[in-house]
Amino acid sequence: MGRDLKVAVVIPTFNRRDLVTQAVRSVLGQTYTDLTCLVIDNGSTDGTGEALAAIGDPRLKVLVEDRPMGGPGARNLGITAAEGCAWVAFLDSDDVWAPTKLERQMAAIARYPEARWSATACVSVGEDLRVRHAVRMRDVPAASGESAIVSSAEVRALLLEDNRVPAGNSTVLAARAVLQEVGGFDATLATCDDWDLWLRIAALSPLAYIDAPLAAYRLWDGQSSSNERAFMRDAATVRARNFDDAGPVPRSFFARWEREAARRHVAARRRLPAARSYIRAAWVGAAPGQLVYAVAAVALPGVAERRLRRLETAQRLPEGWEPETEPWLAPYRTANNVNA
Repeated sequence: MGRDLKVAVVIPTFNRRDLVTQAVRSVLGQTYTDLTCLVIDNGSTDGTGEALAAIGDPRLKVLVEDRPMGGPGARNLGITAAEGCAWVAFLDSDDVWAPTKLERQMAAIARYPEARWSATACVSVGEDLRVRHAVRMRDVPAASGESAIVSSAEVRALLLEDNRVPAGNSTVLAARAVLQEVGGFDATLATCDDWDLWLRIAALSPLAYIDAPLAAYRLWDGQSSSNERAFMRDAATVRARNFDDAGPVPRSFFARWEREAARRHVAARRRLPAARSYIRAAWVGAAPGQLVYAVAAVALPGVAERRLRRLETAQRLPEGWEPETEPWLAPYRTANNVNA
């Protein structure tokens, strides 16, 4: 891979003016500065182009593509456009990064030169960018947020049941050469295209993983994984394609997805959809406790949301993560973080 350490950051977007502006600012504010930020604007009509042009940073390039591409197609376009960059990082337009994210990943790559890709842990946040819980790839983390090498076999084992790479696309950095070698994202998949790609990369390379909250993954009704039927269909396709003996998609996979869907609905004050998702989670996951949330989502949505956040943070936020995350996440908070 030579000495070229330049990183291209690829951000697909469509009609998310305020959100993508936050995402781009989190990229341009990186302590690692040898980068270019490629926003693939799939025909936005909400002033996205004007808002990005106002940033005025020469490292930012906006590629406007009016034909429908979807996220996978837009990311593939970004990979192609990243000429002169040995590395490509992905960021969804509704997520943001910690300022040291790329610096720490490039240090991990230097420490483990056999790794041709890297991922980090992250925090899950609501629409208001308040931390809800931690998302980690491994149950046994590296000490004190240090980087660690994860073998190809372990990555595939972790990905057998679910896409365990935190935040989907938004924590991954990969060599452009390996992305081209495996053929990029499968644009025929409406969802789970990232999971499918990680499995193909894992067949070729171990992963440099950093167990630290270096990205914020936003849970809200506008994210693409909100499409339940497509998500379930594509999950089955990915497993059948990559694991000959995978068998049916585990019930725990469906239960987890329903819980996350319910949390998005609760945050958006969508009472009945939230209750339905909690009921499905209780049934599929054999977890009757989820029925309590179903009742609360209908009767007391505000109370349910506050209670849910307290429980998530208390139970799943590792010691030290809040003081590490709060300084870089707080400046992004506004009264209204989601476009109408």
